[in-house]
Amino acid sequence: MATVRGSRRTMGIPLGLALTSALLAGCTTDQTTEPDGDNTPAASSQRPAPALRGTRSCEPAQAGFSCSTLTVPLDHADPNGPGLDLHVAVQDDPAGARPVLLFLTGGPGQPGVSYAADTSHMMAPVLTHYRLVMIDQRGTGGTALNCPGLQQQMAETDLIPPTRAAVEECSSILGENRGNYSTAQTVQDLDWLRRALGVKTLAIDGISYGTYVAENYAMTFPHHVDHLVLDSVVPHVFTPAGSMQLASFRAVRRVLPMVCREQACTTNPVADLAWLVRQRGDGPELLDLLAIASIIQPDLSFVPAMLHQARLGDDRQLEGWLQGIASDVVPIDQFSQGLHAAALCADQNEPWGDPDTPLAAREATLDRLDGQLTAAQTYPFDTHTATGNGFVEVCRWWGIIKPPPEPDQRDLPPVPTLFLIGDHDLCTPLEWAHHEVDRSPDGQMLLVKGAGHSIQPRGEEFPGTMEEVFSFLRNGG
Repeated sequence: MATVRGSRRTMGIPLGLALTSALLAGCTTDQTTEPDGDNTPAASSQRPAPALRGTRSCEPAQAGFSCSTLTVPLDHADPNGPGLDLHVAVQDDPAGARPVLLFLTGGPGQPGVSYAADTSHMMAPVLTHYRLVMIDQRGTGGTALNCPGLQQQMAETDLIPPTRAAVEECSSILGENRGNYSTAQTVQDLDWLRRALGVKTLAIDGISYGTYVAENYAMTFPHHVDHLVLDSVVPHVFTPAGSMQLASFRAVRRVLPMVCREQACTTNPVADLAWLVRQRGDGPELLDLLAIASIIQPDLSFVPAMLHQARLGDDRQLEGWLQGIASDVVPIDQFSQGLHAAALCADQNEPWGDPDTPLAAREATLDRLDGQLTAAQTYPFDTHTATGNGFVEVCRWWGIIKPPPEPDQRDLPPVPTLFLIGDHDLCTPLEWAHHEVDRSPDGQMLLVKGAGHSIQPRGEEFPGTMEEVFSFLRNGG
C-alpha cells in the first residue's frame, strides 16, 4: 500500500512504506544481542541470537549503506526450524551515534533494500538526527515468492480479479508454508532486527501497508516503540467491509465531487461513473484505475472529463488507462504478488470469516452477500465490485491456513503518532484514517489538501508536509 520514489504503487494498493527509528550502536559489523523480554521469544540453544551477518558495502546504486543478512525462523513458533535470510541495508555512520530510522516498504510485496538511496534522499533533513535502516520483508526482494500466474495477471494491482487457476497455482507453490507469510510473522522479524541492531526502542514510519505493519508491531511490542508516523493509513484490523472496499466506495462519492468543485467542472462524475459501471460491468477495474490515479496524478483533475467523455461514447482515454494497467509487467524482486496474496489472505477478515473457512462456505457467503448488499452501500459501483474485486477473489480460492495470532491490545498504544492523510486518496481513504485516529491515545492528524496516496515520496509537491514529519520525529511529537 505505499510508494517509493521511482515506484508506482502501495497495500490494498501496492505502495507501502514504513519507517522505524531506534537507538543504534555499531551496526556495520556482525552483532549478537541477547533478547530483552517483552514478548521476545527466548533465545534458542540451537539458533544464535539475532545478528546482522556478512556485512559489506551495498551495491553502488545504494552507496552510503552497508548490506547484511538477518536470519529469522520461517515460523517464529518453531525457532529451531528452517530459517529465512532477509536482506538489510544500514546507512553508514562511522561514529555510531545516531539513532535509527527503519523505513519499511509495503504492498504487501515491495522490497526495501533497493530503495535505500531514494529513501535517504527523501528523508535527508531528518537523517542528520537518524540513521536509515531498510529491510526486505519476508517474501520480497531477495526472498521474493514467485507465483508466475498471479504475477502476470495482477502486476502491482490488488483490485483486478485474477483467475481461480492463478490463485490455486500460487497457493499450491507455497504449499504448507503459505501460512508463514502473515504480518504477524513479519512483526516478529522486525523485533529480531531490533535486537540485532542492539536497540531498545524504534520510531516507526509506515506508508500504506507499512502502516499496518507498524501498527501491529506497536500493539505487539508497545514498549519498543517511541514514535509512529503513519502515511496513508490501513486500519490495524482489516475488516470484511475493508476487503469489499465499502469505505472506498464512500470515498469515491466524496472525492470526485470535491475534485469537480476544485476544477469548476459542470459534469457529475459520480453519476457518470455509475453509468459506466452498469454498462461495462468492470467495476473492480474502474475502482483500481481511480486508486492508481490517486497515486500517479493525485489532483485527479483529468478524471471528471475522462468519465464524462466515456459516457458520451469517447472512451479512448479511459481504455488507455485500463490497458496500461493491465499490460504492466513487474519483476518479482520489485513486487511479489505471491507475498501479496499470502499476507493478505492471512491478515484480512474476509466476508466468510477466518482463513481456515472451507472453500464451499466461502462461496455460500459470497452468494448470500450478492443478494444482501444494497445500492446505498455500493454506489456508484455494484455488488460485483464488492464481492468480486481482487482482494476478495484472491482469498476466495486461497488454500486453508491456520489464522495467525492477534495482538491482545485492541487500540494503538499511547505512543506519539502522526497520521498523514491525503484528502484525494482513493487507495487508503480518509475514512480508514479516522478509524485509526479514534483508536490512538496520543495521535494527531495532518490532512494534506490535494494529496493522494503515499504523501511522503511526493513531499516536494506539498510544501511544509515533510517539515512537519521531521519536526515530529526530531522534537518528540
